[in-house]
Amino acid sequence: MSSTEWVERLSPDDLSILETVREEWLKSGLSTAPTDRGRAQAAAAEAYKAAGLNPPRIFIWLKSPWAGNTVMKLLQSDLEWPWELNSNQLEVWDAVWKQLLPMMEQHVGESQWQEVRRQARLDATKKVVERHGVAIEKQVKEAFAENIAIYIWRYLRRYSGPLMYSRMRSTAEEKVKSNIDGKLSAIAADQAYHELVQAVHQQVWSFVAEPLRQQVPMMGGVLAGPQKWENGYGQHDAGWLSYYDFVGRIGVKGTEPLRGLQDLARNCGWYWPYEKICVLTERPVALERDNRRRLHGESSMAMRFGDNWGVFAWHGVLVPGYVVLLPEPLTFDLIEAEPNVEVRRVLIERFGLDKYLREGRVAKMHEDQCGILYRMQSQGDEPILVVRVMNSTPEPDGTIKEYFLRVPPTMQRARQAVAWTFGLTEEEYQPLVET
Repeated sequence: MSSTEWVERLSPDDLSILETVREEWLKSGLSTAPTDRGRAQAAAAEAYKAAGLNPPRIFIWLKSPWAGNTVMKLLQSDLEWPWELNSNQLEVWDAVWKQLLPMMEQHVGESQWQEVRRQARLDATKKVVERHGVAIEKQVKEAFAENIAIYIWRYLRRYSGPLMYSRMRSTAEEKVKSNIDGKLSAIAADQAYHELVQAVHQQVWSFVAEPLRQQVPMMGGVLAGPQKWENGYGQHDAGWLSYYDFVGRIGVKGTEPLRGLQDLARNCGWYWPYEKICVLTERPVALERDNRRRLHGESSMAMRFGDNWGVFAWHGVLVPGYVVLLPEPLTFDLIEAEPNVEVRRVLIERFGLDKYLREGRVAKMHEDQCGILYRMQSQGDEPILVVRVMNSTPEPDGTIKEYFLRVPPTMQRARQAVAWTFGLTEEEYQPLVET
């Protein structure tokens, strides 16, 4: 589109572009398509240049945000021995040094790399002989690989430099803000924000990325400790990036400095841009949501990545895997033993509210022609109030269906509780025929 000097209000054409941009960024932010590594690396190089930085010489690819975060934790640690890691962390350790292995001769020079390998082999042989009295080739090879891995990780820590994401984002965004200042009225900008940014942010960030962010830093053992959030969120940065994409598409010049970050978001998952290396991760391979667009998996992870790390969620509530997978029969006692209130509510839902009430200690609060109101005290949570109602129309077999409907703990009478389920007050609820 031709350049625009001033946008007072969004035209019908602008609003059509806004809808297109919104759909594109929602699709990108929620994508489970295979990651385009080549495009992502080219985008990263452009984003570095926009911030006045040299492009990274080393790209490290991993399959999940958890793995990328693990690399960040390893780089800021002084860990030497990989056997201090748990099995999942060790897989990340191995994935990184094996990726760098073919590059090392180029980085340190042929003669030095040959000397490193020679010394690693000697040390490995000596270690195995001291342990077993003889050089067992299989164990020598394992010890040699371990020594090479330690060397590469030491090199990576020295070489990587500091994390640069804050600089990359702030430099590019400030340039763009300066370029477009005075070209959009407050009315036009506000409309774009509410109809584009908020919609994308809610679905992509609030419902997907934020729950993921809560799960990522769960590090055990030697990597446990304070979390450092100095990374880009790739596809999950769709919300704020969509605004500048839209502004550029309606003809406002000056958004080019953000093109690298936008292309990164279109082509990869979370990333950690260091001064000389860039750790990138792939998009999820599966994403399940409920009809309100919240993370929800009925029988598997709600979001799963290529290394089989992910999150279990039930209608937006993060839950342990057993809540979804139910490897053992769900019982009243198991529910009562769950310390997390939100998880317990999910377990009650899965168990069945009527069954849960029948097995618990329930007190009848009130009864009238509309139904029976029951109360059950729940440990660490507000009391559970349920109104029991009967269907006035018999089933074909002559039976009468009963329903247990959960209501707020402020309810005091059965009629009041039934009225609440219809969004009415007790006085407004005057059914002619109850069904």
